[in-house]
Amino acid sequence: MTTHLWVISVALGVTALINWGSVLRGDHVVERITKPLVVLLLMGLAWSLYWEGRAPGSPPLLPVIVALAFCLLGDIALLHATETRFLVGLGAFLVGHLAYVWAILETVRADGFPWPILVAVPFLAVLHAKAGRDIVRHSGTQRGPVFVYQLVLFVLVLVAAGTGDWLLLLGCMVFVVSDTVLGHDRFVHERRWAPLTVIVTYHVAQTLIVVALYR
Repeated sequence: MTTHLWVISVALGVTALINWGSVLRGDHVVERITKPLVVLLLMGLAWSLYWEGRAPGSPPLLPVIVALAFCLLGDIALLHATETRFLVGLGAFLVGHLAYVWAILETVRADGFPWPILVAVPFLAVLHAKAGRDIVRHSGTQRGPVFVYQLVLFVLVLVAAGTGDWLLLLGCMVFVVSDTVLGHDRFVHERRWAPLTVIVTYHVAQTLIVVALYR
């Protein structure tokens, strides 16, 4: 690991921890500063991994930067999630997920049967049965966008599973868990532990995806 990559990795970890602490304490000022900063550091991590040790078969940098840029826009919109800002955030993350799908489709797939698909399909089925249906049912006037968003999430997981890359699949599955907890907390039933769970799984998911694509 080069010095540049090491510095970005440490900065990313420290900033994420500070952000998690701010969510836990309800410190909105620190949260508003550190939440976007984490994604900016993830962009730096992607750039460093791409230029300093790009693995054969990894995707171009552009779709990953596009994905992270729209996630950054979604993060900013959801910092104060009125109904309008929530829809803006939902749309931004939807584009971000599509950009990740683009990036994953640019990777070189492993030969043979994609065994991760045997995990991905039951995971999606159970998650939809346990939470996804309730989220759509209780989302009221936002039902259409929420349903489309869920479909895009499912596509993301299935495309990741199709590569045969277990680490990439794990990152996408954790991303789906994060968004599911967020949706369930917003539309179905609020829980005290939900905001911290959402942000921790979100950051872990993004990091796993970026590392999986360029490791």
